[in-house]
Amino acid sequence: MKKITDIAHDFLMEAMNEKSIAVDFTAGQGYDTLFLANHAQKVIAYDIQLEAVTQTKALLEEHHCQNVVLLHKSHERVNEDVECFDIGIFNLGYLPHGNENITTDGDTVIRTLKKALNLLAGKGRIVLVLYPGFEAGKKESEQVEAFCAQLPSKQYDTAKLIMTNRKNCPYMMIIDKH
Repeated sequence: MKKITDIAHDFLMEAMNEKSIAVDFTAGQGYDTLFLANHAQKVIAYDIQLEAVTQTKALLEEHHCQNVVLLHKSHERVNEDVECFDIGIFNLGYLPHGNENITTDGDTVIRTLKKALNLLAGKGRIVLVLYPGFEAGKKESEQVEAFCAQLPSKQYDTAKLIMTNRKNCPYMMIIDKH
């Protein structure tokens, strides 16, 4: 079976085309940003860690991507930079091979999601990859899942994709806007 991040990309592709505006809410090592850059018209990518921004910038330069605005700031400020977008991804947790004490935070993610859902175009999609295998990730996963579950069904469809035979494995939440 594919890795959860590859499955996330598959779900993004279903709702994306070459004219899409995409947001990578957690640039990290840049792989999601690069994926979006290869399929969307424009990408706005956020990360609070300079190390992540530097890694993402190097990856984008290596692949000659020029359709990305890379921002060294919190995704919580999305409403300052984005008027409307079609597709978005949150790859939560911590930067792989980075400081594991610097993690995304459920409260911040939910505040960002509230703003992002107001900016998300009709027929738009947000995918969140969650990592409950460590203490902060477990709490964050529970918070994000509870938030998604209470979204009004007249405006949004939400789904959860998880491996049912693996304990505390990464999983995915999908939010589609009608």
